[in-house]
Amino acid sequence: MKVQKATAYALHALMYMVRHATQLPVTTNTIAKGEGIPSEYLAKIFQRLSKAHIVKGVKGRKKGHVFARPPEEISLLEVINSIEGESMFDDCPLKHCECGGSPENCYIFAQWISATKKLRDLFEETTLTTVAWNHPEHRFHSLPESLEAEKKKTNRKRYGPKV
Repeated sequence: MKVQKATAYALHALMYMVRHATQLPVTTNTIAKGEGIPSEYLAKIFQRLSKAHIVKGVKGRKKGHVFARPPEEISLLEVINSIEGESMFDDCPLKHCECGGSPENCYIFAQWISATKKLRDLFEETTLTTVAWNHPEHRFHSLPESLEAEKKKTNRKRYGPKV
């Protein structure tokens, strides 16, 4: 099982918010720079997180995002499901075979359900606060790429397109 890059970005952005709780609200641009995440992509991720009532936007002079409820009440499972969808744990890993994909007639699917239940339970009891303070603080490898893209975009705005 592999989670989408968007899920990893969401988790890192939310861990950033936990670690910088005294500086909330925070913009997605600030988080993106701090974590090395492409800012436009992170803005789309935050739309999903907002729809899932994990974060909420703050308007006005101190605009940005805050948690919709305390991060110690937000489970890792909620975050994963908000990006991946709940079917991540429920779908058969061999969903393209002709067995019909039910745990009753497919041994592999039955084992999958058993294994993912344990993982789901673990993610359900693990909170954002726990993850944030027990995960090493680091930036994504894409930081140079994302900064280079921002630099090019800024230069295009400033000087116009290359001719």
